[in-house]
Amino acid sequence: MVVVQKLDALIQNIQSTDHAALFYETQESKRNFLFKFIANGLLRNKGCMYICSEETPEQIRHGMVSYGINIEDEERAGKLIIFSCDEFYIEKGRAEPIKIIAMWNDIYEQFEEKGWGMRVTGETSCFFKHNHVRELLRYEYALHRILTIPMDAICAFDLKTIVEMGYTDLIMPIIRAHGYAFFTGPSGIIRLEPENVEDTDVEKLLDIKI
Repeated sequence: MVVVQKLDALIQNIQSTDHAALFYETQESKRNFLFKFIANGLLRNKGCMYICSEETPEQIRHGMVSYGINIEDEERAGKLIIFSCDEFYIEKGRAEPIKIIAMWNDIYEQFEEKGWGMRVTGETSCFFKHNHVRELLRYEYALHRILTIPMDAICAFDLKTIVEMGYTDLIMPIIRAHGYAFFTGPSGIIRLEPENVEDTDVEKLLDIKI
């Protein structure tokens, strides 16, 4: 089922253990969505983590400041953590799904000790650029469509990277690894439910051949 929602309403409806995919075409749409997601999590008293891939941690920090997030105070309190992809997803050229999930568990315990919930987002372009697509899919499916860790997570996918590197055939498997998927659009966010979406729906949405 395809549902178009405004961003504010969509963010408000994200719940703990939700595992969603975000597909975007511009850095502006990525930032607008993910920064609002993080800002809303901080307001809900959640510890938040952002893993960047296309931009450096400093660029993300600068963008968050421009968006109104108090980076200095939130990072000092340990309530906001920003890592690069190579610091978290890929270590010494290797991506190990079970190890990544174990790190999520460790961070959840750190947040829980301080009485916070947990909200995370990660840009995934590094998996494509380092030829770790198989590991990416193993990781996404290991997390399950409903997370076993009590955190809400959005995995962010750059459509430009996926198309240019010839991985459009992975869009449907990626969608099906998540509870639902979002595609950014000029009139709002298009939400797709995996059990109701077909390849042709995505083809029409992206105007590409899958």
